[in-house]
Amino acid sequence: MAEPTAYIYAPGGDFLLPYIRREIAIADDGAAVMISSTDIYELGQGWLDEEAPLNEASEWLALERQFANEAKSRGTKAYVLRCAPIVGTGMTGAVRRLAEEIYRGFFFHFPGNEARKSVVHATDVARAVKFLVENDAPAGVYNLTDGVDPTLHDLAEAIAYRMTNKRISNLSTKPQQMIGKFIYGSERYRRYTTSELFSSSCIRALGFETVDTCEYMRTHVYDDSSL
Repeated sequence: MAEPTAYIYAPGGDFLLPYIRREIAIADDGAAVMISSTDIYELGQGWLDEEAPLNEASEWLALERQFANEAKSRGTKAYVLRCAPIVGTGMTGAVRRLAEEIYRGFFFHFPGNEARKSVVHATDVARAVKFLVENDAPAGVYNLTDGVDPTLHDLAEAIAYRMTNKRISNLSTKPQQMIGKFIYGSERYRRYTTSELFSSSCIRALGFETVDTCEYMRTHVYDDSSL
């Protein structure tokens, strides 16, 4: 029996291709898989699933429609993985931005911030591609997260750990917090204090399991063959 192959469409996600190639052959034939983003949704309360309202202004909506039309014209089975912010070597997006803010000393912890962020590791994105294709799963849209939804505090600390255990300061007093809020600005303060949660129950119902992203960052041993 021939090894399954997949056509991969990953706008802005070239850093994912080495991860995917470790799991499955990338070719122009086989099932088509798009690596999309949960940024396609309108932010709301609670865990957003695949039926949540979409942001009509999102660039991802146009990209998904383009992908769907192309797959239909080719008569190809198509999967769309709407990934929570991805952690991995060469990453882009929200976690990369947070990592840069931590590295530059622009991120601080402050008491009472219970914001949680859905994330997923690049290794699980690659494994999900292989899982869907190898198991001939129903075509369609699947959210993908690690299912842990860490607090921003825990996510930041895991990132800092990979930076030779970089120390993140705390804004512990009210005056410090007021100054921090002023320095952050309204957009960054909202980003730090707003939970962004997504449900990946659909792909989990098929039997797919993910790793704890923060735990992975703290325990994975990186060597010459690691990504």
